[in-house]
Amino acid sequence: MNNTPLLENAGIMTRVKKFFFGKTFIRNVLVLTGGTAFAQLLVVAVSPLLTRMYGPDDFGTLAVYASLLSVLAVIASLRYELAILLPEKEEDAANIMVLSLLTLVGMTALTGTFVWMFGDVLVQWVNAPALGPYLWLLPCSVFGVGLYQILNYWSVRKREFGRVAATKVRQSTTQVITQIACGLMAWRPLGLLLGDAIGRIGGSGTLARNVLRTDRESLRAVCGARMKQMAVRYKRFPLLTSFSSLFNSAGLQLPPLLLVAFFGTQIGGFYALVQRVVGAPMTMVGQSVAQVFFGESARLARENPKELKKLYFKAAGKLLLFGGIPIGLLALIAPWAFELIFGDAWKEAGVYIQIMAPGFIAQFVVVPLSQTLNMLERQGIQLAWDIFRFVVIIGGLVLSSVLKLPAREAIIIYGAGMFVCYVVLFFLSARAVIQHFRKGIQHEQHQE
Repeated sequence: MNNTPLLENAGIMTRVKKFFFGKTFIRNVLVLTGGTAFAQLLVVAVSPLLTRMYGPDDFGTLAVYASLLSVLAVIASLRYELAILLPEKEEDAANIMVLSLLTLVGMTALTGTFVWMFGDVLVQWVNAPALGPYLWLLPCSVFGVGLYQILNYWSVRKREFGRVAATKVRQSTTQVITQIACGLMAWRPLGLLLGDAIGRIGGSGTLARNVLRTDRESLRAVCGARMKQMAVRYKRFPLLTSFSSLFNSAGLQLPPLLLVAFFGTQIGGFYALVQRVVGAPMTMVGQSVAQVFFGESARLARENPKELKKLYFKAAGKLLLFGGIPIGLLALIAPWAFELIFGDAWKEAGVYIQIMAPGFIAQFVVVPLSQTLNMLERQGIQLAWDIFRFVVIIGGLVLSSVLKLPAREAIIIYGAGMFVCYVVLFFLSARAVIQHFRKGIQHEQHQE
């Protein structure tokens, strides 16, 4: 009996199993992205219902609110939460976590003061008067998002990826239930805003209870003097990374604000649906991969720079495979599919997906790897890139307005700028990884 085909099939299955489950990194990515993917599928699944409860103007208002929140959320704890992954000692990481929480309280108070004093001016500037009565949600959301980020990074450090994945599902479930319930009561646009705010906070209680139950020994080591030491040790995060993250978030979140300001809330609503159906799921999956990658790469940077180099390029290749094909296929049918699924008024949003597909693919590949420069403490390069991306993206949209270009042409300029900027970041990060690898080799040779 010829067993060759059987052996070949077994060999193929072994390679497939190794590809997906052979290493801890891949298993952790699959756990975290599995929960995230399910959560985002839930959001996408109810979108056809929501687009019949809420109009493009309502989604445009949501886009403005989400953009403001995202810009503020990245500096909610001045990026100290990223440093939670770096110390070798659990006690030091616990001090950074508490330091991040105290910073979050202060930043939330500042946000509330700003909204109280300048809320009316802000609403006029972004051309979204419907948002005015609901700006009080902004500081509440900043605290909720910041709290979740801090507890999330602690859980990633502890490799509790299953628990984090469960909270992602809880967030999306809470969000869609709130938005549907408010839509049935015709609370427009409050329902979209309230659902977004509640959804972002969801899961924090679960993570907090777990920390208090399992990490009390580490928390007992928290003290003012040690927190001060950690604040100084990782000062590059608030001094450089926070500014870098602010420019990064502004480059991502100002476009919907500018689209609303330059072209009206309807165009902003089309863009918001694109982000909801494609951008948000892609970003959340990318962030899940990024958290695993950051945790694993931080360990490899200390212990095995050679493996860090392999991990970087292998992760990039797999992201290109798993992101490029679905996004490309979606772009082919997007206008027809959006008109069929979401209604006649939303066909233009499908055209936007076709225009932005190359930029979305580049974003999907690079965003999960985007903390590489911060992890290697090359924050200066990261800051320079974030400023570069901000100038390219925002400058392109402002130029479109000055030249009085149609909205579609503005989206073309925006999509092209996205693609170029993410390709540049990929090669900057790759160069830093290779330099770190060479430095590790030189260190080993010196010890010999």
